Parts: sequence; C-alpha cells; structure tokens
Amino acid sequence: MDAACISAEDVAAYERDGVVCLRGLFDRGWVECARRAMDRIIADPTEEGLLINPQGTAGRFERDLFLWMADDGFRDLALQSPVGEIAAACMQSRRVNLLLDMMLTKEPHTPTISPWHHDLPYNWVEGAQVCGMWLSLDHATAESGAAEWIRGSHRWGRRFAPRPFEGGAYEVDDGLEPMPDIDADRDSYDIVRFETEPGDCIVNHLLTVHWAPGNHSDRRRRAVVYRLAGDDAVYVERGPGRPKPKYDPGLMPGEPIPDDHAQFPTIWPRREATS
Repeated sequence: MDAACISAEDVAAYERDGVVCLRGLFDRGWVECARRAMDRIIADPTEEGLLINPQGTAGRFERDLFLWMADDGFRDLALQSPVGEIAAACMQSRRVNLLLDMMLTKEPHTPTISPWHHDLPYNWVEGAQVCGMWLSLDHATAESGAAEWIRGSHRWGRRFAPRPFEGGAYEVDDGLEPMPDIDADRDSYDIVRFETEPGDCIVNHLLTVHWAPGNHSDRRRRAVVYRLAGDDAVYVERGPGRPKPKYDPGLMPGEPIPDDHAQFPTIWPRREATS
C-alpha cells in the first residue's frame, strides 16, 4: 500500500466525522492470512478468548485478544501489513504503536448485538491521536451485523460509562455518564453505516460512538480489530474489572507510550521483518 491511497478527503472525513471507510487497502493475501490465523485461534483459543453471547442463546459471538503475541499470522498482520501506515495517515501522526489486536466473529443467525458505546473507556490510553481500525474479512451488511457510527460524536466532549458486552456492569464507572437512548431518538443523530467487502477497513477515533446489530444472515461476519496510539498518547489505568494490558507494562499513569515498547510495539514507521 502507498500512503497516497489515502486522500486528503479521507483524512478530513476522519477528523470531521471521527470515522472513515477505506476501500480495498488490504489485498487478498492479507485477508487470507487473517482468515487462516482466525481459524487457528477459533480452534485453540487463547486465555483471553471469550464467548460474548449469553449461554443458551442462538448462534455464536466470540472474541479473542492480544493475538499478535499468540500467532505468527496475526503478528505479521499487525507488524507488516498496512495497519500502521493507514493509522498514521488518518491520525496525522509520525508514529503508531499497537495497543492491542482483537478478532470478532459473529456466526450466522447470531442475534446478539454490540450495544452503543465508544472505545476509549475500555482502553488504557488517552490522547487526541488514538484510533481503532476494523479490518473486514467478509461482506458485511446491515443484515449480517455491519456497525453504525454517529458522525461527529468524538467531538461531543462527553465520556460514557462502559459496560461489558457479555452483560452486567463494571464495579466502578469512573463517574462517567450513562449512554443516552440513541435508538429512541435516532433522527437527532447523524448515523452512518458502511457496508464492507473483504480487505476494506473502517478507521475510527476511540471516542466515536457506535454499535452493531446481530447477524441475521447466512454469512459469517468476521473482523480483525486494532487499538492504536499516536504521537500524543499517554498510558492510563482504568477502573476495576476493565480490560487491561496482557502484562504489567511498567508505565506510570500519564506517561507517554514509548517508542517500540515490548508490549506496545511501534508498527509505523514499519520495522524490518526478522526471522
């Protein structure tokens, strides 16, 4: 991929809307690499693997985390694919560090939703240059569970309390406000959905509010998801029960994410692959 594939209009859309869909930036080789790696993890989940849909409900919605540490295919995808270059262009950042990678799989006829939320309160980072990336591995539509995003919500200046996707609540909400009932007043929001093909990606600011419906189709809905930190990102610690780094990173709250940290590797500028 060449950074010229990301236009000034794409960058402006990311800055204005907090979300942009970029078409075809991951070639078939990377898509197949991700699919094979995902099959391996589904067959042998890591200790972070989690079945999200409630026991006894239809279908299967699962996730797994920190995959670049567990599988060579996911490692290549994180460190050598266009992920870092795309994030750097969108965030206008000289450097990009990987905070985590995650796979999400909604199998056919899985009605479980992903509720309205934004990603920052689930993650151990603060800053303006912080983004997520959704790499689509299947044709995703409204029927199969394509996400909806509220354009401009990253500029609201509001923080919403996170809640576990599998149900319940975290022990402490850090005093954040509850998510409003967006579905009861949808016309008041600028909501967009991107239907994607394999190799498309969606880049979002970590404060952009979004949700995803269940998969009511006969197709799988698979994606690899990234959380990425740019130049101004600093490490933070969230409340009890929230997601945490896989290992103690040895950083103090408010400390900048350092260059090529062992747990948060620099993925842009890209390092040379090592055997």
